[in-house]
Amino acid sequence: MERKDSEPQEIPHARFLNTGESTAAWNMAVDELLFESCQAHLREGRPPEEAPLTFRVYAWSPPAISLGRGQAAERDIFLERLADEGIDICRRLTGGRAVLHDCELTYSITGPQALLGDAIEETYRRISQGLAEGLAALGAEVELAPPSGSEYASQGSCFATASVWELAIGGKKMVGSAQCREGGAILQHGSVLLRSSEERLASLLKPRGAEHLLSRNAHAIGLWEVLGGEITFHEVADSLKAGLEKVFGFRFEPGELSDIESARTLEISRTRYENQEWTLAR
Repeated sequence: MERKDSEPQEIPHARFLNTGESTAAWNMAVDELLFESCQAHLREGRPPEEAPLTFRVYAWSPPAISLGRGQAAERDIFLERLADEGIDICRRLTGGRAVLHDCELTYSITGPQALLGDAIEETYRRISQGLAEGLAALGAEVELAPPSGSEYASQGSCFATASVWELAIGGKKMVGSAQCREGGAILQHGSVLLRSSEERLASLLKPRGAEHLLSRNAHAIGLWEVLGGEITFHEVADSLKAGLEKVFGFRFEPGELSDIESARTLEISRTRYENQEWTLAR
């Protein structure tokens, strides 16, 4: 695991955002805003080290299913059950499979690939190592999971299998992540489970292949389950932030969205994430 023993360096535009609970549409719109802002900086030819670099944590209210960008909603989800369950639905910019965002901390990291890693696997590895540092400080010694081959494609749930560099304990996945890249910028976001929601998600997924033969709760585990008790969202957030700073070697300074960013977030939310055509037309 990479470690930086010196004091984290100050990067002018490295921010830590704790945006708390919000709707699925707003949460996804903020991540897109941050990704968009980094791309805009790089398009202007300004140095990558001056590009916006953000570690964000957030939660979901009401609970929501997020679909991977290319995932077919009607094929994989019993859509008619969501309203009865009080569950929202959205589609991510990133790929992968469905996640039920309920009792978890969701993170996102946006920034230039020059700082976060030129190769996809390099970025996954470094971010996972930072998250692992943070989880270990809380008492959860996670493992970097090996890739599980082609089985992933046959599963409707993100947590049914582990991709390379994802984090697990005893073969059960605790952190699931997805990434996209464009114009030299990276968006990676993912779920750090506090308590597994896989059993509830399984009741909302249409069976695919051998998936219905698998135990509904065999694939995932939450941090609270590992620690044997609950710790707060803020404690987890602070520990993950410290772990990422240790691995990357720079400091995320606490901040908040500006008025301009908040207005742009609402615009993105209305035009994309509140748009049923975007969410369901796959």
